[in-house]
Amino acid sequence: MTFFFFERRDTPELSVGDSFWYSMISITTIGYGDLTADTVGSRIGTIFFITLLGLTAFTASAGMLISWLIELQYRERTGMGRLYVNGHILIINYPNESRVRHIIDEFTSDPKHRDDDIAVVSDRVETLPFSYPNVYFVRGSPLETETYERAAMGEAQRAIVLSTGYDDPSSDSIVASAVSVLHRVNPGIVATAECIDPKHAVLFEGMENVSLVFPLQLANNLLVQESQDPGVSQLTQVITSNQMEGTLLSIRVESVPDNQVPYPHVAKHMLDRDINLVGVVRSGTVHLRFVDLFPVADDVLVYISSSRLEWAIVQELLVS
Repeated sequence: MTFFFFERRDTPELSVGDSFWYSMISITTIGYGDLTADTVGSRIGTIFFITLLGLTAFTASAGMLISWLIELQYRERTGMGRLYVNGHILIINYPNESRVRHIIDEFTSDPKHRDDDIAVVSDRVETLPFSYPNVYFVRGSPLETETYERAAMGEAQRAIVLSTGYDDPSSDSIVASAVSVLHRVNPGIVATAECIDPKHAVLFEGMENVSLVFPLQLANNLLVQESQDPGVSQLTQVITSNQMEGTLLSIRVESVPDNQVPYPHVAKHMLDRDINLVGVVRSGTVHLRFVDLFPVADDVLVYISSSRLEWAIVQELLVS
């Protein structure tokens, strides 16, 4: 305003906007030269308000902004920041880099989950040794609610809880405790937990929305099957990978039509669409034989296909 007050006497067309323009250009040391201070009063004002006060304030503000951005980037890289995402996936525990990267690759290979946000939660690494789009890191104990609050657990869709290591005898108890904390923060989250010893499944009893995977038992079974019937391992590798065409998928039966048909007919209808019905999971029991078995609400159909089935298509398959 000092520039406007003194210079307007000699330059009547000068506006307040021109004065602000002159101040900003001078403070940032750009100085286009389109406006200059010609009077003694405006020059004194320029020295005091722009050179001494303005430039000092601008330099300090710019330095604070840069420091804040560096601190924000550092906190994000080291997992000490807070996530602002919604509907994301949590991968809890970090047994090793190759396993975590493989799980991320498999999960994002599914077209339905290709763009999902993923947060890795662990206190065993300081930073992630790799970088993926939409993959974040939250550093902290998986047994503390504060960690999950920073990971936006309340808005998370599902969680994959890995073992701390196949040679860690306390892994199953840590995983069970982590699942318990998960449900305390977000009771509706769907958790898939890794349990090394099937005898420790009792640790997860009473927990809702939890699916257990027994990796060592699966590996041992597959070794025996491949030894007795070569080819089983190769087929299993294909149907359990999202990175290969034709994988195991599932869909829940939401409702049962009045004119329903038994599952043998459903399996034939699905086969006509190049879809293989493998089994039906009902109340925790797996049915591989479909004779005299009729659809019931909440049945889970497990099938092999190159793409997911929509419920509207399944409804058509359940009727004659």
